[in-house]
Parts: sequence; structure tokens; C-alpha cells
Amino acid sequence: MNISTRLLHQISYRLSRYGQQRFMRASHALKAAQLARFQNIMAVVSGSDSGYQRGLTLATNIEEFRQRVPLSDYEDWQNAINRQRSSGEFILTTETCQRYQPTSGSTAQIKWIPYTPEFLRELDQAINPWMADLYSRYPAIRKGRHYWSLSWVPGELRSVANSVNDDLQLLPWWKRLFMNRTMAVPQAVSLAPSSELSLFASLCYLCAARDLTLMSVWSPTFLLSLLEQLGQQRMAVAQVLEQGRWGEQQTSLGHLSAPRNRINAALLRNWNGRINATITRKLWPELALISAWDTSSSEPWARQLQQLFSHSDFQGKGLWATEGVVTIPYGQQYPLALESHFYEFENLANKQVLFSWELEPGMQVRPVITTASGLLRYRTKDRLLVDGFINQCPTLRFISRLSGTDMVGEKMSPQAVLNIFSTLTAALPLQPVSLLAVPAEQGNHRPTYVLLASGGQELQTETQQRLEALLQEHFHYKLARELGQLNPASVIISDNAMATYTHLRLQSGAVAGNIKVEPLLLCPAASEFLNTLPEDSLAESGAIA
Repeated sequence: MNISTRLLHQISYRLSRYGQQRFMRASHALKAAQLARFQNIMAVVSGSDSGYQRGLTLATNIEEFRQRVPLSDYEDWQNAINRQRSSGEFILTTETCQRYQPTSGSTAQIKWIPYTPEFLRELDQAINPWMADLYSRYPAIRKGRHYWSLSWVPGELRSVANSVNDDLQLLPWWKRLFMNRTMAVPQAVSLAPSSELSLFASLCYLCAARDLTLMSVWSPTFLLSLLEQLGQQRMAVAQVLEQGRWGEQQTSLGHLSAPRNRINAALLRNWNGRINATITRKLWPELALISAWDTSSSEPWARQLQQLFSHSDFQGKGLWATEGVVTIPYGQQYPLALESHFYEFENLANKQVLFSWELEPGMQVRPVITTASGLLRYRTKDRLLVDGFINQCPTLRFISRLSGTDMVGEKMSPQAVLNIFSTLTAALPLQPVSLLAVPAEQGNHRPTYVLLASGGQELQTETQQRLEALLQEHFHYKLARELGQLNPASVIISDNAMATYTHLRLQSGAVAGNIKVEPLLLCPAASEFLNTLPEDSLAESGAIA
């Protein structure tokens, strides 16, 4: 155990507790805390072009705010963000934007979210109580290093890596110092030329960290894919750990010091590559906690992670998007991050928009967030259940996305798929019926997308190539492919594509007379068709046991 690492964890815990205490005080006065946050946001919005156009000043109250600012989506802010990004002018707020963070869009392939100093402080208000609770509930994580899977971007965005790929620059100075000294995988792996090289370097660093006590990822499928790749690349990783050199990858990874650990190198040399609880315990004997999504479609994969890391505890994630944070894990609940942004919620039962202090248990709601980045009354696409309170602070559990599919974080939307269909039909004589999102059957294959279309079978190969290329124009889909979380898309072209679609909907429990053709459909029943596709259309899925 590294004494300096443990000391840094202790300091971090004590500093985070100040944020935890503030959060708990605010939980006793939810409305007052939210009104104070609203005033802070008005302070940076008033004086900007956006604030001026909407008549927003420091004197604006929340009812006037509702009257002057309609509910919004990214498309309502896209032009203003693009203007601000290109000109550097104060379009959305009166603060200088520190960076624009990319994420997936519905009609645009990439959404650029502005990150301003006050917005970063809002995010930090959510990190502190979460971290203090982690240290308190899982004290063993203080004994060693941590792995935080932060921002991953596709290859073409790595040319702007310094602006979108260094998450430590988003943190206060003391947290940057702490993270630099306690991270098992240095942030600089993100600066490698490709996702494949970043993943390989990450595997080497992780396998060198026998003192690893915490793994924090977003999607559990990311960690499962990482373990699968470890099984496939174990000999190459072992060679790096034995020699302390990158070998053939020296040119690409020369900005990093190669890790060394001969104990784990020997374990990898003698391992058959099949992931199980025995090998994870041997590689990371001190691992105390894994943090990952564990609700909705992530639940079965989270359970699989828990089986593979049976010697470790597990904690689910709160709802945290590029645009802002809604909930944090705290104890066994997911309270509203009440000091981060100003929140409203659309009651999905009657479309009434409520303030956070008007929520009641049992409501299913959609978050509407107003943040210091200048996104005002911004609707997320999430369905949450109000399941309790911590003092006056509501706790909310993620139920599902409201539109689109998101098996591993790829975030595909119906509008994006319709745009793809339009492009395909302009180039090829076929008629797309539906793009089916097919979750993986545990242990069999990765999730994938399958296009059902009517037309000639001679179009199969070209359609598949075009479909995959169009899907990869979307940020998170491309990233999921690069990280090995999705198999390449496949195509089924036949004269009876509509009958196939109807059959699949009936198998999924739809009523024959009520079947509506959806451009994008989550369809587990379609897994039966994967066995009929050519072998070269599916990636090698490896083995997880």
C-alpha cells in the first residue's frame, strides 16, 4: 500500500465532506436552495445576447422566467452555440466558455455543449457529496488507486484532444492534483492517436495496478468489453508488463511511461483468456468497489459484472449527461443534485411542469434543467420515478429513455434513423422498414443493429456498408463501435420484410391490429436472425464465462 496515496484519499475525503455537509443542509431547505441556484444562473445569463432577447435580468423571478423562456431542446440552442463557438462572443452567458464537449444528437450527429466556469462549479457541487458518501460507505477504496473512465471520443475528434479529451482540466486544482496522484490509468492515455491504442494502454495500466480499489465506468458493457479485449490481448499486455516498454506501440504511446508488474504478467501468461471471478480476484485482489449504470437496459450487464467481480461491492450511477447532472448516488438512493442546476420536471401523466419542491412519490417525470452554461429549460430525454425523499430533497430512479435506443450508450434516435433511411433510398432502390436494436444474448454476441428492408438481395453488401458508414457519423455509435461494445450493423433485404417486422412485433407481445411501423425499435426477438447472417458480418464476440 502506498502511504502517500492513502494520505491523499484522506485529504480528499475531508475536503469532500464540506460539500456533503452543504448538500445535507440544502436538503432541509430545497426551495431556498433552488431559488439561490436560479439567481446564480440569472447572474451569468443576464447581459448575454440570450438573456437580453428573453428579457432576463437579476430581478427576474421564476414565474416570469417560465413565461419568457419556453421548454427547449438542443435544436433550439444549436445556432446560438455555433455562433458562440465560432465568434467567442457572449451569446449564451457572460462567461468565457472553457471548452465545448461533444455528445450525440438526434437531428445533428454531434451536439456541442458549452462548459463555462460557473457550469463546472455546478458539476463540482454534485461530485463532492457523492465522493464523501463513497469514502464513508466503502472505506477500503481509500487504500489504493482508482480507475475513472472519463471522456472517450472517436478518432476524428482526437485532433482537438486538448480541448475535449482532458477531463482533469474540468476539476478544481486540488482535485486535479489528487486525481493525478491516485489514478491507476493516467488521463494522458486519451491522447493516443486512436481508441484502440487508448484501450490497449488502459489495459496495461489496469493490469499493473494490483492496488486497484475502485473501478468507475459509465456503461457496464464498456468494462465487459475491456475484459474481453484483455482476454484477447493478454500476451501483448503481459509483454509490456514484463519489460516496462511499449514495444511496437512505442511511437504511438511514447508520451506515456510504460507500466511494469511481473506478478500480473505471469498471471496473464498462464491464463486461458476466459473471464471469470477467479482471474479478476487474482489480478485485482484489493478491488473494493465497481461503479456503473445498473438500471433499465444496463441491469443484466451490471449483474454480470457483479458475478465477475464477486469479491467487490457494486454501486449504480446517478443520471449524469453531458448537458448536466440530475441525480447522484447517495446511500441506497439517487437524490436530486439540488445545488447543481435549477430543475423543473414534466409530469408524464398530465404534461404539467412542476418545480422540484412540487414533486410527489410515484410520479413519473422528465427532467427540465436550467444550467449556468446557458441552456435554459432544457428537456432531457429521460423517464424518472420519484421514489422517495432525503429530508425535502426528492430521490429519483431512472426508468428509461423517452425516445430512441441506448443499449450501450450509443443514443440512437428515431429522427436520426429517418435521416439515414432518406440517404439510403436516395442512393439505392430499396425501401427500409425498420432499424432493429438487438441486445446481446448473454455470452453469445455483442448488441447490434439490423436493418429490415424490401428490395433485391443483390443490394445486401452495398446497403450494409452504407448503413454502417451512416451510423458511424453519429458520435456515440461510432464511439461504441471503437470501444468494442457493438457489433457492426447488419442488413436483411427480402420481399417480405414487412411480414418479418410484423412477426417480430407479435413475438414481442404487440396486438396484431395495433402494430405501428417504427423506424427504430428495440427488438430482442430479432436475435434469432443473427444466426442467419453471413459470418463476416458479425465481429468476433469472444468469450465471457
